[in-house]
Amino acid sequence: MSLLIYKSTKSTRNNMIQVFRALSIIAVVMIHTTPSGEWQVFCRPFINFSVATFLFLSGYLTKIENDNWYAFCKKRIIRVIIPYIIWTTVYTLPQILSGGSILLLVKNLITAKSAAIMYYILVYIQFVLLTPLLGNLAKSKYRCLGWFVAPIATLFFKYYGLLTGYEYNEYISLFWSNACLGWFTYYYLGLLLGNKIIKPNYSLKILVWLYLVSILLQMLEGFGWFLLGNGNCGTQIKFTSFITSIIFLLIVYNILNKPNIDIKSKFLRSLGDYSFGIYLCHIMIMMILGYMHYNAIIPYPLTSVIVILISLVRKILMIRKYTVTYAYHFLIDAMNFAYQSSISDLSDTSILSL
Repeated sequence: MSLLIYKSTKSTRNNMIQVFRALSIIAVVMIHTTPSGEWQVFCRPFINFSVATFLFLSGYLTKIENDNWYAFCKKRIIRVIIPYIIWTTVYTLPQILSGGSILLLVKNLITAKSAAIMYYILVYIQFVLLTPLLGNLAKSKYRCLGWFVAPIATLFFKYYGLLTGYEYNEYISLFWSNACLGWFTYYYLGLLLGNKIIKPNYSLKILVWLYLVSILLQMLEGFGWFLLGNGNCGTQIKFTSFITSIIFLLIVYNILNKPNIDIKSKFLRSLGDYSFGIYLCHIMIMMILGYMHYNAIIPYPLTSVIVILISLVRKILMIRKYTVTYAYHFLIDAMNFAYQSSISDLSDTSILSL
């Protein structure tokens, strides 16, 4: 049970960061379990802040004054590249064992196509490598140029095709799906706020009202996409989603800078601590549950709750036992179910769209 208390310590901010990470990973799982159709129009706007928040917090906790960018990049990239290789292998193995070529693993490592979630790690790595340049831009008089990157890229790669019916070739589509361009605003905003380059001072009450209005706008745009026949109408990469996410991030910033507010919840803290692990394994859990047709038995959003709890338990067990034996059984367990369920589950647009 969450308890709102008041105190003024540095640990308060760190705790709230973990709480927001927890809310974001809950939202990610809910996105991937949201049914298609009208659910995408009317439910997705409430949870489309997820990836934006993860990227924002990464930027927010990054200092642009750094004498050793090589060490910075090396540390952050190694932290994610090893899990990326391991989980890409896990998600690819069922296809290889079913007769696929070993080259499929190489292809998936390059393209991040082993599972719908893997693109995020490539996007994160791009931001890490770009941080020195983004820091210089943020400190310059041209910092406003950073605000135009995501809208212009989205206009070209998303809206042009949607409005004209033009279909991009597979290489352009692959580039867009793994590029940081559409997510640029969130990391950049985190850098600016975390390094106190800009200091917005908006009322929390006003921000909440603006957030609710932006959700309505997002529903309207999503419904328009739906009428145009776009199954990915709930996507986080559209203009109204940008507005909603930016307002949400300003709410996050506002709360993080109120040291007298803290939410004490061991459950949320655990979710925040294990959010990256849950992110990597929850699609596997969905694949296993999908093989048992859980969607036909359990209604949304209870499906999200089940996936989150199982993913959290799996993550904790893997950390605490941390043995070769457990890892072996986990892989065998996963591979037995993964390939059969991946045919139906991973082809669903409600899973493929973040």
